[in-house]
Amino acid sequence: MRRISGHYTRLDEKQVSFDFEVPSSWEELDAHQYATVLQVLSYHNSDRFVIGASLIALLCQNNWDVVSNLPQEELYELLPLTNFMIDEQPPVKNFFPVLNIRKKKCHAPAEDLSNIGFGEWCFVFQFYSYYRKTNDIVWLEKMIATLYRPADPAQVVDSVTFSGDIRERFNENLIEKRALSVRDIPEKFKLAVFAWFTAAVNQVMSYRPNVFPPVPEGAELQEQDDHQEDGRTWLSVFRELLGAKWGTADQLKFTNAMFVLDALEEQKIAYDEAMKAAKA
Repeated sequence: MRRISGHYTRLDEKQVSFDFEVPSSWEELDAHQYATVLQVLSYHNSDRFVIGASLIALLCQNNWDVVSNLPQEELYELLPLTNFMIDEQPPVKNFFPVLNIRKKKCHAPAEDLSNIGFGEWCFVFQFYSYYRKTNDIVWLEKMIATLYRPADPAQVVDSVTFSGDIRERFNENLIEKRALSVRDIPEKFKLAVFAWFTAAVNQVMSYRPNVFPPVPEGAELQEQDDHQEDGRTWLSVFRELLGAKWGTADQLKFTNAMFVLDALEEQKIAYDEAMKAAKA
């Protein structure tokens, strides 16, 4: 946190002092600041100074008196306080691990996605990719409806039978109906979930560079496409994996997604080495 202090003169010529501790990193924002910051940053057509002034007001606990009354040159001097929000990507941190969806508490998976099943991965990554491409909020709502589910009463964290996931089991047949309920969630909270999931997916991809080849220099890692040039998607990969090694659709569906991705990474490495040796 950083401390800023000073004073300004109101229109009635009264001197007002201010003294604030302001966040200096994404991690130091509270949940509502985080969501509101993302909403402000989504206004791409706004002037940089206007965005900066709005962000400064947020950092100062929504005290618009400071922003409204400080001389413009002094406001410019405060703009560097917002640099981390402009220049740095949000961390792999879910500020909203629980969302109320139609008055029912629904829980997100682990922040690093380490406890989602492969079936869930295939669906949620597809919705995520479609939202990035189209900016159609419908796909983001389906993504959230897939990730956030009510708690399963049978899952007790301290129990020896705990699966590692307190959510009820994934069922793709419920996504469409639940997505309708997600519509009622304020947009800034949806953007907050998207920012967290983007950071988590980027991390998953960076750990497996052979399954997810690096994008061209200058492009964002999150720009990785959800399908190859031949039109294959993760649902295509799911179908291809069915059989002796991964079992039935139901078995593969609930196999830990990170376990499957790690196996695919090893398989790709072995394939590339075999091709290299064949050409030698």
